[in-house]
Amino acid sequence: MARASDPAPEASDDGETRRAGRGLFAIAGAKIYFIITAYAIQLALPRILGSPEAFGLYAAALSAVSMLNMILIAATIQSVSKFVSEDEEASPALLRQGLRIQLGLGGLLAGALFLTAPPLAAFLRDDALVPLLRAASVVVFAYALYAAVVGSLNGRRLFGLQARLDMGFSTLRTMGILGGATLGIGALGAMAGFATAAMCIMLASLVVVGRELVRKTDAEPLPLKRWFAFMAPIWTYQAFLNGCLQIDVQVMKKVVAELALGAGSTAAEAATAASTQVGFYRAAQTFAFVPYQLILAMTFIIFPMISRATAAGDAEAAQRTIRGSMRFSLLLLLSVAAPVAGAADGVMRVAYPEEYLAGAPALGVLVFGLVAFALFVIAATVLSSAGRPGLAAAIAAIALVVVVVANWLFINEAGAGGAVLVAAASATTLGTTIACLLAGGAVFISFKAFIPMATIVRGLLAGAAGFAVAHFVPHESRLMALVALAAGFVAFGLALVVLREVRGEDLRTARSILLNR
Repeated sequence: MARASDPAPEASDDGETRRAGRGLFAIAGAKIYFIITAYAIQLALPRILGSPEAFGLYAAALSAVSMLNMILIAATIQSVSKFVSEDEEASPALLRQGLRIQLGLGGLLAGALFLTAPPLAAFLRDDALVPLLRAASVVVFAYALYAAVVGSLNGRRLFGLQARLDMGFSTLRTMGILGGATLGIGALGAMAGFATAAMCIMLASLVVVGRELVRKTDAEPLPLKRWFAFMAPIWTYQAFLNGCLQIDVQVMKKVVAELALGAGSTAAEAATAASTQVGFYRAAQTFAFVPYQLILAMTFIIFPMISRATAAGDAEAAQRTIRGSMRFSLLLLLSVAAPVAGAADGVMRVAYPEEYLAGAPALGVLVFGLVAFALFVIAATVLSSAGRPGLAAAIAAIALVVVVVANWLFINEAGAGGAVLVAAASATTLGTTIACLLAGGAVFISFKAFIPMATIVRGLLAGAAGFAVAHFVPHESRLMALVALAAGFVAFGLALVVLREVRGEDLRTARSILLNR
């Protein structure tokens, strides 16, 4: 029998929603700060390095190591978070166990990258990559341990502390990369600075959870069989996922160099040509990634929520979370992507010298590919949190095959000229769109919930309005580019209101979250 003092179910649900909303805003704030610091890097690094070739060399090494980093980070965060959220009393034992596992795994991967740097550089037709890849192996090791700490914080729903730690990392990363680049040793200096920053934040994170590490509990560590049974599919999924996100740079680096060699260039000339194209493409990627980076915070919130709902057998709570998070994600993604695509020339002009405008056409295509990719990631997070990471991995594997094959075919068809950039963007967008459709279908079959069709239609119409306004507002200068983006964003928002996609209850919910009520 319920007591008068018991909270009503509606009040409990409302409190949980607001807590999740505050957590989302904290982590989203950290992600916004990450984006700002990333822009600081992207604005300054090409100028410090002095040429698109050097910037492209750094980007090629960074994309290769990022695939390893993200496998470690996401898989470990999700695994530690899941186990801790299910039994918070066992948090110290789980954290210690996670760190031991990551110490071995991170050391193995970092050592493998260090030793295989020469053959990997030879495969990509550029020996200048060897020292950069070896410096990046330090980043891989540091990320492995850092991820276990963040997973523990996330599982205990300490989203504010998690956000502050991430913001500290963003600051150190920016200082390290730009500081290293100023040493006069080019791309290697930037990568060495990144490695130094990663080691510093790894040590700082261990200090943050120092008390938790030494806290004694009666809980026993999980059997390794259960731990690896959950982590292995996520490792596989993350390998495929980040391959979709980063592999186009590697394919471009190799294929453009081989096309140049076939046209009679020397090995050095071919490597320079490939690095230059990669530099232009990486500049376009930087802006195309913005919607994805902004919404990535959603995965940290919905993972423990879906995990708890499915463990409790609460299908209705899972459906509410899925519909709400997917709707919010689509609208936020389109609000950014549509204006960016509409004013792509101006967007590139904001941060880069005029020569980097070569990447603008690719940006106009790729930014929508990253919208599809972001929605796929959120849908795959839902599947993983519900205990189906293998299905998410299978969908990511299909997408990766499409991305690699399409990039290989499209870039070869385009030749070694400027059309290479649009070819790569189109191929990657094809793969991410297929992934989004497959994952969305899997979530709907499993939960009978996804993005409401009316929201999709209204979002696309509002996106068209945002694109058109940003496109037709003149954006030939940096200032006017910002004006065009702002105008496109406002047009998107107004269109949502006119189409009645955004209503009073949405604004009231946002206001209550922002006011911490």
